[in-house]
Amino acid sequence: MEKINNKDTFFNWITQEDQEHSNKTFRYNNYFVKNGMLYVSELTLDTITIFTKNFESTEFENCLFFNCDFHSSIMMACIFKGSRFINCKFSQSKFLDSDLINCVFESCTILGLEWADVIAQNVHFNSCPEMLDLSLRGFGKREINFSECYLHHLDIEPIENHSLEAKGEVEVINFYDCIIKESSFDRVNLSKSKFIECNLSLIQFSACEFGVNTFLSSNETPGNEFNMIDIRTILNSPPIDRKVLETIFGINSVDIKEYLIDLTTEIQFQSIFISYSFADKKFAKSINETLQRRGIMTFLWELDSPGGKPLKDIMVDNIKEKDRILFIASKDSIKSRACQFELTQGRKKQEMSWEDVLFPIHIDNYLFETTKERIRPIEVQEEYWQNIEELKRLNSLDFSEFINSKNREERSFEKLIHRLIKGLRK
Repeated sequence: MEKINNKDTFFNWITQEDQEHSNKTFRYNNYFVKNGMLYVSELTLDTITIFTKNFESTEFENCLFFNCDFHSSIMMACIFKGSRFINCKFSQSKFLDSDLINCVFESCTILGLEWADVIAQNVHFNSCPEMLDLSLRGFGKREINFSECYLHHLDIEPIENHSLEAKGEVEVINFYDCIIKESSFDRVNLSKSKFIECNLSLIQFSACEFGVNTFLSSNETPGNEFNMIDIRTILNSPPIDRKVLETIFGINSVDIKEYLIDLTTEIQFQSIFISYSFADKKFAKSINETLQRRGIMTFLWELDSPGGKPLKDIMVDNIKEKDRILFIASKDSIKSRACQFELTQGRKKQEMSWEDVLFPIHIDNYLFETTKERIRPIEVQEEYWQNIEELKRLNSLDFSEFINSKNREERSFEKLIHRLIKGLRK
């Protein structure tokens, strides 16, 4: 192992190519810095093959590496400041525990390059036509920009730097006009990063965090090669733009985050007494099945009423037992004596408990169009009108387009069901 303490000796070491040197291994491929760091500045290396040579404890300032071939080389505990790599090739090489500050990689080819525990500040990869198997992992800080690059099997893992977290700082990795394929982002905070006018396909985002502007609508995905996003990334991030969800991830539900919150959070629901006219029983059964599939306890007369008991006793007992009355408002249910009796019982319970009991949904507009004068018989006019007024005071969800399940637009129906279920949470 050579001892190097000046620029000239370093230049001789890296450029030596005689046969004797080629036959040696460890001694000629490694060097030892005699005292502290070796400082190298304004050095130009042009068209050199750097094969299995390992750099250690060296600071390169304003150096130019032009048309150099780094093969199976390791840069250990080095510092690169204002240095440029132009038309270079990296094959199975590594930067370990090193700093790169204000550095540029331009028109470079990468066929296996690992950065581990690297501080990268204002580093640019420009017009790199082939970047395969680039891995970024470990400790450090990253401010990296990729512009007009082709990246395949890019693998980015999180930085582990508690001082950054303490300062509230976030790494920044930007991509401009890049093609990125079959790559992986694992536990990476991308809230301050951006993908702009990129072609993205088969990328996996696991437990990441996006920002509002991480993906702009100018990005695209070819064919059906959509990218993969896991539940944790969606929950970690603010709501993702609808076009981004559709174009980049093949997800057609803009409410996906709210759905996932429901799936991943333990939510308790109100128990429900469903009040409806028998003329609307087909729709009532459909709503009942939907609510039960979501874990909501319901009472539906045709399925749950016991035999041998007075009808009004069954109504009163179950309204007392259940938390809320889901009233399916229609012309038939508004005119139904049984439904009006259930509404009156619910209103009484509401007045005694000072809690919301009535929960209307409507399948026609009769609730909003009828008037007090039209109510018959006259002797119940005041009672029924108070029930109607109470229903109209509440926000009734409109299910009029979804009465017939065969003609139902499922996406819109699911969105409305989601709103209904949100209202039935405890």
